[in-house]
Amino acid sequence: MGEDPKLTRRSWIISAVMAVGLVLSYGVLAAQGVLYLLPPLVKPRTRKLFAGQLANYELGSVRAVVDLQGNQILVKRGREGIEAYSSVCPHLGCRVHWQQEEGRFFCPCHRGVFDAEGVAIAGPPADAGQRLAEVPVTVDTKGGVVYLEVKDLRS
Repeated sequence: MGEDPKLTRRSWIISAVMAVGLVLSYGVLAAQGVLYLLPPLVKPRTRKLFAGQLANYELGSVRAVVDLQGNQILVKRGREGIEAYSSVCPHLGCRVHWQQEEGRFFCPCHRGVFDAEGVAIAGPPADAGQRLAEVPVTVDTKGGVVYLEVKDLRS
């Protein structure tokens, strides 16, 4: 009545190739899923940006420097040396500014207040335990030059 259910060599090879293809495709799908969930391990390219002469920074003062991408960086000279912070509030991305009289950074959007070290002390950023993003600073003491490490345009 029916055909012989014997497995021929040709049908076995076809089944084996299809099984290998199926396993490989699921393996590639799983690998792509893992790569999607994990952050990239490649560090973005950076560049040193000239931020001025050390002598131009008075103790307790803050100067704004614009990086290569047009973002403002607030550079402060304190007793510990030169520190730099992003001017972007971590709460909602508004621009913070330095209030010289109070010695603090202030975000006008939701009245967020940051101390001189960039740590939130009032407002929604403080409730969330946030702080201003720090920008790496290098000071060439021999030449008296301040450099900021910023993201390169090509990264």
